[in-house]
Amino acid sequence: MKAFLAVTFGPDAADAVRRVDRDAVACLRSAADVDPVLGHAADGWIAFAGPDAGDEVDPGAAFTVRLGRASRTGTGDVATADLPRMLTDGGGSLTAFLPPFAAAHRPAAGAPIVVAGDWLGFHQLYWWRGPGVAAVSTSARALSVLAGGALDPVGLGAQALIGWQVGEATIFAGVHTFAPATIASLHRGVLELRRYAEAPARPATAPSLDSAVEEMAEILCRWEAAYVDDHPDAILQLTGGHDSRILLAAIPEKQRAGLRALTLGDPGTPDVVIAARLAARFGMVHEVHRQDEQLPPTPAEAHTLTLTAARELECAASPLALAPLLLAEARLEQGHRLAGLGGEVARGFYYAGQPAGATTSPQLVERLARWRLFSNEAVEAEALDPAFLTQARETTTATLQGLFAPGDWLRATDDFYLMHRMHRWAGAHGTVAAIRRHYINPMFDRRFIELALAVAPGDKRDSMLLGRLMRRLDPDLARIPLDSGLVPARLADRSTLTRLSTRAVTARKMVRKVRQRLTRGRRAQLGAAETAALVLAHWRAEPAACRALYDVPALRTEWLDGVLAGTVPAQPTTVAFLVNLLGAAR
Repeated sequence: MKAFLAVTFGPDAADAVRRVDRDAVACLRSAADVDPVLGHAADGWIAFAGPDAGDEVDPGAAFTVRLGRASRTGTGDVATADLPRMLTDGGGSLTAFLPPFAAAHRPAAGAPIVVAGDWLGFHQLYWWRGPGVAAVSTSARALSVLAGGALDPVGLGAQALIGWQVGEATIFAGVHTFAPATIASLHRGVLELRRYAEAPARPATAPSLDSAVEEMAEILCRWEAAYVDDHPDAILQLTGGHDSRILLAAIPEKQRAGLRALTLGDPGTPDVVIAARLAARFGMVHEVHRQDEQLPPTPAEAHTLTLTAARELECAASPLALAPLLLAEARLEQGHRLAGLGGEVARGFYYAGQPAGATTSPQLVERLARWRLFSNEAVEAEALDPAFLTQARETTTATLQGLFAPGDWLRATDDFYLMHRMHRWAGAHGTVAAIRRHYINPMFDRRFIELALAVAPGDKRDSMLLGRLMRRLDPDLARIPLDSGLVPARLADRSTLTRLSTRAVTARKMVRKVRQRLTRGRRAQLGAAETAALVLAHWRAEPAACRALYDVPALRTEWLDGVLAGTVPAQPTTVAFLVNLLGAAR
C-alpha cells in the first residue's frame, strides 16, 4: 500500500472530526497517484491508496497491508498473510525485518488498528492526537489538515537550519513521526504508542576489529546470496563509492555473472567509469542512465515536479534533491533493487575534526552543529525574519543538545547519525523509494548495525573497518581504487602510505568546509542547482505560483520581493525550503 490514513474518535469527539475530510484524503493521492478508497466504521474512517499485490484490503472490515513494497527478513520474503501474527505477538519479531518496513492490520470490524514501523524508524509514519480523536498516516500533511493546518515554529526552525528534521518533529503543529521500533494501537479515539525494541546495544567491551569484520561479512554474504537466489532479476545500484562496492563484494562470485547493475550518471564521471569496469570484470549487465537522456523540464514543469517531490517527502527533506531522481526513475524498472546506503555508522565520516577521547558536552554539540549540521543545507540568513532565525538557532541547538548521549563523544555522534540523520534524512528519501520498488540494503540488518556501533571509534576512523570488511569479502575488489582515489585494501591497515592518503583526502574536505563557512555557501545536491534555477524562472514569470510564501511570517517579504524581481539571488537550499513551504500549504 502506498498511502494510508486511519482516523478514530471517541464518544466525546466533535461532530466535525467524525466526517471524512476530503482535503486530508487528497494528500494521499500525491504518493499513490490514484484515488484513495474509503472505509467507514462506527468509531472512525480509513483511507487507502495504491494497494500492492498481496495486500488484503476491506476498508469496512478486516485488513492487512504492507505500507511499502518490501517485507523481508533474513530467512526470506514474508507474505502479507503472515504479518498479522508478527504484528500482534508483542512486536519482538519485527526486529527481523530489514528497514524500510511498515504495515497496518485490523483483525475485524470494530477492532483496534495496529500500525508498526521498522526498528530503525526508516520508513516514515506519522501520528496526531486531538480532543477525542487520534489518527495515524503515511502522510504528515494529511494529519496536518486534521490538526488545523498550522506550522510548528520549532520544526520549521530545524528545517531552515539543517534541511531535515531531528527527533520526532515535523514542520506541522501537533504532527509527529513514529520513533524507531514503534508499534501503535488506534481504537475509539485513543492512540497508544509502544516501543517494541530498544536501540541497538553495545557490549561492555568492544569486540576486536577482526572478529567484528568476520561476523559482518557473514551477515552480508548470507543476505545477498539468498536475495539474488530468490530474485535473480534484482538490480544492484553500483557507483564508484564504498557502500555499493561492499554489496558487490558480498555477492558470491558465481552469482555475479549476468547480474544487472545500474548507474545513474554521465559518461566519463567517476561513478560510471568505475562501475563499468567492475561490471565488465564479472560479466555483469551494466545499465547506465544519463542525466541528459531526456529534454530538461520547462520552468513550469520543474515547479510542478518539485512540489510533487516536496509532498512525497512530506516536506521533511530537500525536494530539489528528489526531483531529478523522480525524473530519472520514471524511465527505470521499479522492481527489486540492492542499494548501498548506511555505511556512515561503519565509516564514521563525521569523525573528521572531532576530538578522540572527548566527553559529550554542550560546547561540542554546538560546534558540530555550526561546523556541519548548520552549513550544508541551511537557508540563507537574509531570507529569514531575524527574530525567527534567532529563535530557530536557540531551539534547534537546545533540541540537538538533548539528543546526544552523555559519555564518549564519538560514540554519541554514531548514535545521532544513526537514530536521527539516518532515521529522518535518509529515511524520508528511502520511504519514497520503498513505496515504488523492493528496496533492499543488507547493511541495515540489525546485527550488522550493532557490530558497527560496537567497534571502537578508532578502528572506524578513516574507513579502516570498511576497508578491512572489503578485504575480507573480496581481496581483488579491495585493491581497486574508489572514486575518492583511496584503495580499500590500504584503508584496512594504518600504514604510513594510508595515513598520508587519508589525510590528503580529509584535508581537501576540510578546505572545502572552511571555504563554505567563509563564503556562507551551501552544498547543493546533484541536479539541485539546475532545478532551482528553473523553479525561480517560473516564479519570476508567474508570481502567483508562490504567492502563499508571503503568508509565512518566518520569511522576509523584502527579500521575497527582490527574488521575484530578479535583483536578489536565492541558493538552491533556500529554494528547497521555499518549495517545502508551498508543498505544506493547503
